[in-house]
Amino acid sequence: MKKRVQLLPTAIVLVVLLLGVFGCSKQQERYADPPWLGGSSIETLQKRGNYTIYLKLMEKAEYTVPITKQLFTLFVPNDDAFKTYFTQQGIASVDDLTKDEATNLFTLHCLRNPRSRYQLIYEYVWSEEQGPHGEYAALFFRKPTVSTSLPYYETARYEPNKGKKYLMYTGIKLVPCFSIDYFEDFFGALDGSDYTYMYPNSKWGDNLNWGNAMVIEDPLRVVPPDETVDQRRNAAAIRTSNGFIFLLDQVVEPQLSLEQYLLAHQDKFGVYYDMMQRFANYTSPKTFPNRGNEIGYLKTYDLVSNIAEEQGAFTGNEVRMKDMFTGYLPSDPVLTDYLNKKVLNTYANLDSVPEVTLYYILQTQLGRSLGLISKISKSYFNSFGDPMVINKSDIVSQHMCSNGMIYEMNKVLEPNVFKTVPGELFFNSNYSTFLYCLNQASMLTSLSNPGQPVTLLAATNDELYAYGIRYDKPSTKVQYKGSDGLWKAIKTDDLNIFCEDHIYNGVKSDFSGQGYLEMNSGNFISYNNNALVGCENQYKKDKAVITDTKPNDLNGILYYLNNPIKSKYVMGKFFTTNADVSVFKDALVKTKLLNPRFVDATTKDTIPNLTFLPECSYWTAFAPTNDAMAAAKAAGLIPTETEALKKFLLYHFVRKNAIFDDGGNTETLMGLSGTYDSDRILATTVEGTTYAPLKIVNEPNKLTVEDGTGKVVTVDHSQADILTRKGVAHKINSVLIFK
Repeated sequence: MKKRVQLLPTAIVLVVLLLGVFGCSKQQERYADPPWLGGSSIETLQKRGNYTIYLKLMEKAEYTVPITKQLFTLFVPNDDAFKTYFTQQGIASVDDLTKDEATNLFTLHCLRNPRSRYQLIYEYVWSEEQGPHGEYAALFFRKPTVSTSLPYYETARYEPNKGKKYLMYTGIKLVPCFSIDYFEDFFGALDGSDYTYMYPNSKWGDNLNWGNAMVIEDPLRVVPPDETVDQRRNAAAIRTSNGFIFLLDQVVEPQLSLEQYLLAHQDKFGVYYDMMQRFANYTSPKTFPNRGNEIGYLKTYDLVSNIAEEQGAFTGNEVRMKDMFTGYLPSDPVLTDYLNKKVLNTYANLDSVPEVTLYYILQTQLGRSLGLISKISKSYFNSFGDPMVINKSDIVSQHMCSNGMIYEMNKVLEPNVFKTVPGELFFNSNYSTFLYCLNQASMLTSLSNPGQPVTLLAATNDELYAYGIRYDKPSTKVQYKGSDGLWKAIKTDDLNIFCEDHIYNGVKSDFSGQGYLEMNSGNFISYNNNALVGCENQYKKDKAVITDTKPNDLNGILYYLNNPIKSKYVMGKFFTTNADVSVFKDALVKTKLLNPRFVDATTKDTIPNLTFLPECSYWTAFAPTNDAMAAAKAAGLIPTETEALKKFLLYHFVRKNAIFDDGGNTETLMGLSGTYDSDRILATTVEGTTYAPLKIVNEPNKLTVEDGTGKVVTVDHSQADILTRKGVAHKINSVLIFK
């Protein structure tokens, strides 16, 4: 009883306190909104009286209730601004808008959640606030709304969907919020000239601009006499009990995406847009119940930038707020003139032009960040990283879209790849297959680097087809013709080797002399009086002759050939096809150093394979002739035990070097006179492997090799320099012995 008596007063006190808080209306007045906060956003606009059209638009868009109950940021033009806008649109009032039109327009003028001026400028992304001193500071200038374009219809122009009519819908629109802070952090013009260049019919007020509209100061605010610039700017946000209001000097116009704008302006950009449609896709089917369950689609593009993507060049919650497209788009007369003069000389029409050529033309005109005139007139890097300058004199007009800026250009921007060594291949119908090879092998970028001198060799479509290489348009793949006569997609490694057989890093301006050259593939070619020979060319006796020379001032030279460089002649095939070394070959097979019937797992071709070749990138073989092997056998110099025979055979192969009898003049500086490792192992320790040496003396047309017994073997020039993949072979008239 004693404890119960003690608890009773405490309970009574709690009841009294609760009644005091919740039961007395006078006490509630303590927690009413402070006088400086004012009423709700809607009440604030109602009291001011000249925002009736905005409120009516809000009502028709069915946003009055959400804004009454939730927190919003409103961007509000006055009645006069709306009347001007309606006149421009040819309508009288909000009543002339459908509900969907009203929703799309109104939602460009509001953001969910209350945002002060500071919060509009600086976003919290990637787990940190990007304030004035943040890494990205004010660069997140695009604000996602819930506005979308009204569904519309489009007919596909090209296969595989040619002629099909689609209902199209879009993603949500983002409105750019430009501030003095943004231009400072993006290194733009601080006087507003960048903004007014993008929006010629708008004003810049050094504070905030919401899309095409300027945020204006609150006309009812009492301005303190000692107010700073920052205080004035921040005071533009009218605080209410459920958010913020920013007053605008004009209505924010519904924006078309780049995709929609080009579709709507075929009179100006029809040629460019039509070229784009060759890369178009229709994806993400979505049911529209209010349209009889009709299926709508999103537009996307392969290869070229997806100008239909409302998020812009980069997608994701954060990056979409930081970047948008810039289209530097030539008008129809400009682009047509360029195509006629540059592209359609050897191609009958655009349908026959390689997609890779169209891709580079289209993509070079598309930037992946906002191009401010103050910046691009000093320096600009296109989508491929090529530097260029775009002057005001190059621009005819400008228009801001929902996902990027369009500058109408009086010229076509060209990528470096058109102006460097491979450039002519893009416009010559006779070399389209080789162009596709380079593109599929991803080598065009390196070939177009002005800082990298390069020599490029190219053969025609017909010559490549005869060799067994073609481009298959339906599969968009380079194919080869197998030994079974069927065309199949070429292996990546094989394609890379084929292309690199035709590329030399450096400028080789003269093939009129005689010598050897290592190509990017690591394979060697020989040249003599403008005739070039790869290992397979040499074997088949079908040299490649230079038919034309195209020097380039930027980075090198292009040679046209009457035959491709061929390198499908491996060292194993030399041993299996040359009757003069058949005895040495039999010994290689016996010891399993050579598999004469190795079958490629992909191509199913039979390729004689020396099993130890993968150890090194370069090899030289000194192959004893049958007579040399017979003499050695008679002298008891050839071991009969398998492991000993292996060592004997491997002593005839030089590791890591391709040594020609050219006096060491091969332009790779390989094959100089000196001591070289054979592939015969002497010892293997924790410190590495020791190989039996061979001493080489290299003089022009007189190559000698000294073995471990001190015997010097001279290579007959007529039996020397047999090119193979990964190196070279020489026939010798005596075996090599290690003592």
